[in-house]
Amino acid sequence: MANDCDKVTSPTGPTKRAATNGDKSLPEPKKKKLDPSIIKDKNPVSILNELRLGLKYNLIEQTGPLHAPLFKVGVEVDGQTYYGEGRSKKVAKCKAAEEALKSFIQLPTNANMTYTTGADVTNMDFTSDAFEAVQKKHSASKNVIVKGPVMLLNELYPNVKYECAENGGCAYTRFKYTITLGVEKFIGTGSSKKRAKTAAATAALAKLNFNLKDLSLDGSKKSSVLVEEQERADYIGRLIQDKFASLMAEDPLHAKRKVLAGIVMTRNGNLSDFEVISVTTGTKCISGGHISMIGYSLNDMHAEIVSRRCLISYLYDQLDLVANSQEETSIFTLREDGKGYKLKEGLEFHLYINTAPCGDARIFSPHEECEAVDKHPNRSSRGLLRTKVESGEGTIPVKINTSLIQTWDGILQGERLLTMSCSDKICRWNIVGVQGALLSHFIEPIYLKSIVLGSLMRESHLYRAIYGRIENTIQGLPPPFRLNRPSMYLLTSSETRMPCKAPSFSVIWCTGLPQPEIINTNVGKPEKGRSKFCKYELMERFVRLIGNISSITEIEKNTPGSYSEAKEAVHSYKTAKDSLYKAFVKAGLGNWISKPLEQDTFDLILKSDDTNLN
Repeated sequence: MANDCDKVTSPTGPTKRAATNGDKSLPEPKKKKLDPSIIKDKNPVSILNELRLGLKYNLIEQTGPLHAPLFKVGVEVDGQTYYGEGRSKKVAKCKAAEEALKSFIQLPTNANMTYTTGADVTNMDFTSDAFEAVQKKHSASKNVIVKGPVMLLNELYPNVKYECAENGGCAYTRFKYTITLGVEKFIGTGSSKKRAKTAAATAALAKLNFNLKDLSLDGSKKSSVLVEEQERADYIGRLIQDKFASLMAEDPLHAKRKVLAGIVMTRNGNLSDFEVISVTTGTKCISGGHISMIGYSLNDMHAEIVSRRCLISYLYDQLDLVANSQEETSIFTLREDGKGYKLKEGLEFHLYINTAPCGDARIFSPHEECEAVDKHPNRSSRGLLRTKVESGEGTIPVKINTSLIQTWDGILQGERLLTMSCSDKICRWNIVGVQGALLSHFIEPIYLKSIVLGSLMRESHLYRAIYGRIENTIQGLPPPFRLNRPSMYLLTSSETRMPCKAPSFSVIWCTGLPQPEIINTNVGKPEKGRSKFCKYELMERFVRLIGNISSITEIEKNTPGSYSEAKEAVHSYKTAKDSLYKAFVKAGLGNWISKPLEQDTFDLILKSDDTNLN
C-alpha cells in the first residue's frame, strides 16, 4: 500500500506520485503530440502498451460495499506511478493508463477520451432503478438480434407443437414442418430441417403481427405487406411445390430442376378456392439447328415461359366450353357489346417462380444490396433489354447495332440463336396480356394479378424489370390494353442457392393433363411427336374456334391464310406491342430482337402429310 504522504491529491481527477527529483521549479517537458490514427477505436490501455512495453498494472485497494465496490489500480511508467479509480477493475485500469498517457503525450481529444468498457458502471449504483432499466434495455436489444423465430415462438407459446415430414424428392423443399397453434396450422419448407422449421415459425409470428423487421430467411428485405397477402403468397408457392412433388413422386430422374414455375387461379381471393393451372421446370432454349418452320418445336423452355403457354391452353379449354354451350361452367362471359368475351368477376391469375426471372430482374448482388431502394438507379446496366444465348445460361445486354430480326439462313449457318430474357417477356405481358395474339381475336387482354418469387427478390429491381422501366415512356396503348402493375411477394420459405448443372429437359404440366410432358430442350420436343403446347397445336385449336364463338375482330368474315397473318390481323394487339417496343427505344434500353420471320409463315390448316417438313 502506497504511503499517503507520497501522494499529491488533485481536486479534479485521480492522484499520482510527485516527481522523484522533487524540484518543482523545473519546467515540464514538452509533450509529444500523438497521431490521431493511433488511437482510433483503441482504449488507453492498448495505446499505452504500444508505447511502453512490459507494463504491470497493480490493484492498490478495493473500498466500498460489496454490492458497489470501488477499485483503485496503479501503473508505473518512467519511474512514476499513476492511479485510476472505477466501479470495475477494467475501468480503473483504463483511467490509470489515461493519466499516464497525459503525462508525456498530447492526445487530440485529451479532455474527452472515450473507450469501450462494456456497460458504463463508473458511477453507477447497482441497486438503483436506473441501473436495472439500463440492464433491461441492453438485454432487450440483444434479444432482438440473437433470438431466432423458433426461440421467440417457443417463449411466447411453450406448448407449441412441431411436426416434421419428408416433402417428396425435391432437394429445395425436402423437409416440411407444420406448427400447430390452437386450431391454426403454419407450414414451412426448406432444404434442411432447420430452414423448414424456421420458415414455419416465421409464418406463425407474422400471423401474430410479431415484428421480425420484415426480413426473409436469406436476409432479403421485403416491403411491408399485409399478413393476409403474405399468407396468400405462401399458399400459392406451396401449392405449386406440392403439385410438382406429387407429379414427380414416381419419377425422381425428372424431379431434378433449377427453376420451378406455375400459375394459380383464384376466385375472389379465397384461400379455399384456388386452382393450379400449370407447373413447369426448365432453364434452356432450343438449339438453332432444330427450330421449326411449321410450329412443331418450343423455342423457349424456361419455366415461367412454358407456364404461360399452359395458361393459353387452359384458356382455349374454357373457350371450347363456350363453343359447346357450356358458358355457365366457363371462366368467360360475353362482353356487353356482344363481341368477344371477358373474364368473369373475381377471377385472378398469379405467377409463381422459385427465383427471380432471368434478365434485368436478376442483375444485382444479393449479399451486397439488401436495401429496398436501388442506390444506383442510373447505372448504364439498369433496365437494358437482355437476351438468352444458345447453348448457355444467363443473359447478355442487347447490342445497339444488333439487327431487330434474326435471319433463318444465318441461324442455320451457325449464328447463335438469341431469345429475349424472361424479365423482358414478363414486361411485355404487362402491356399486351398473357393470352397472346391469336386469343386476342376472341377475348380481352388478361393480366397477372401478382408475381410470387421463392428467392432472389429485390423489390426495386423486380419493379423496374417488369414494368417500371417503361412506365414513363409507354404511350398510345389502344383500349382495353393498359400498363399492368402486378403485386410482388417473396415467400417466407425462401429457397437456398444450390449449385448444380441445369438439366437438359423441361417438365410441363397443365390442368387436365394426366401426366406431365418431358421436353428435350435441345430439340424443343418430347421423345415422340410434338408438344401439346407448341404453336402448331395451339393454332389448330384457334382454327376450330373460328365461326363457333363470337369474336372481337370478326375474324370469321375474313379468315387469314397463315399463322403470321392471323397474328397481324389483331390490330389493337399489334399497336400495343409496337408501343412497347418504341417505349424501350425511347428509354434508351435497346431494340427487341425477334425470331426469323419464316417461323410464323406456315398455313393455318396443314395437310397430314406435312408432318415431315420439320
